[in-house]
Amino acid sequence: MKTVRELSLSLGACLSLLCTGPALAQPPAPGLIATDKGGAVGYQHSMERSRFLSGPPGVALRRLDEHGFAKVVGPDGVFATHLGNGLVIATPSNGSSKEAVGVLAPPPDLRYTLGPDKHNAQVIEYFRAAGVPGDQMGGVHANTYLSSHGTTNESRPAQPQVDGYASILERTVGRFSVVDSVAWARLSNDGRVVSEWVYWPAIPAKVLEDARRLEALVASGDKSGFLARLPSGLPSGKVVIRHSSAVVDGGFEAFASYDIAEKVLVPSAIAGTGPGASRPTASMIVRHFDVDGVERRLPQERRSVGQDSPRQ
Repeated sequence: MKTVRELSLSLGACLSLLCTGPALAQPPAPGLIATDKGGAVGYQHSMERSRFLSGPPGVALRRLDEHGFAKVVGPDGVFATHLGNGLVIATPSNGSSKEAVGVLAPPPDLRYTLGPDKHNAQVIEYFRAAGVPGDQMGGVHANTYLSSHGTTNESRPAQPQVDGYASILERTVGRFSVVDSVAWARLSNDGRVVSEWVYWPAIPAKVLEDARRLEALVASGDKSGFLARLPSGLPSGKVVIRHSSAVVDGGFEAFASYDIAEKVLVPSAIAGTGPGASRPTASMIVRHFDVDGVERRLPQERRSVGQDSPRQ
C-alpha cells in the first residue's frame, strides 16, 4: 500500500501531465550557430533575445507545436520557431482573427513616426544586441508600410499615411553577399518589435573557399577558362553565396555562385499579330553558375512552375 506521500507525488505527476499534455519539442538553441574551421557562423534568434511580446507581462501564454513550428501564442501575437531550420517568424494579432490580421491599420502604439533612417539604425542596433555577428551586417534598407481610409463614393482617393517600416539587413561574409539569409524587423516608436523574420544559417568553409576561387576565375577574364563554360550572350554577373530558402523542406544546401540576371521574354497568353494580340512581356531571371561553370538551381527553384515560366 502506498503512503500518503507517495499518493501525493503520484497525484501531482498526473495533474502535471494533464495540465501540460505531451512534452513539446525544443527549438534550436539560441545564439551563434557553429560551423567548421574557416566557415562563417550563423545566428539563431529566440524569444528570449527578441523585443517581441506575444502578450502583456503576467498574461498566460500558450505553447504548442504546429505545422513544424514551436509557437508561443498570446493575445497580442505569435512567436514561432521552425523546429527544422530555426526560422523565426513573429507576427502581431492585436486580438484580431487570422483573417483580419494585416487588413486594418495598426493601432497608434504600433506605428512608427521617426523616419526610415532612424528605424534602420535602431534595427541594426537591436539585431547586434541580440547576437547577429556585426561583421556580417553588410547594409540595411527599409520598406514602408502604408494605409489609407475612405469610402468608395469619395471623388478623390484617401491620402495614404505611413504606418511604419521594415528594416532589412543585407548579409555579407567577407566580400560576398549571402543573398538568401533573412533578418528584418518592424519596430514601434518605443522600440518594441511589431513583427520580424530571422533565418541566418552557418556557411561551410568550402563554400567560402569556392567563392574566393570563383572570384579569381572571373577577375582573370580568361576567355578560354571559366567564362568559356557559360552559355554565350549572357551579361556580366556577380559572385555571391546562395543557400536554401527558409521556407523549403529538405536538407540544407549552400554554394558559391556566379549570379547573372538575364532578361527573357514571357510568351503572351493571347497569340497572334492582330489588334487584339498583346506583345510578349520581359521578365528578369537570375541564373546561378558554380565554380565549375555548371548551372545550378536552388531547392526553392526546383518546382514545376507550368507553362507560364519564362524558362522550362
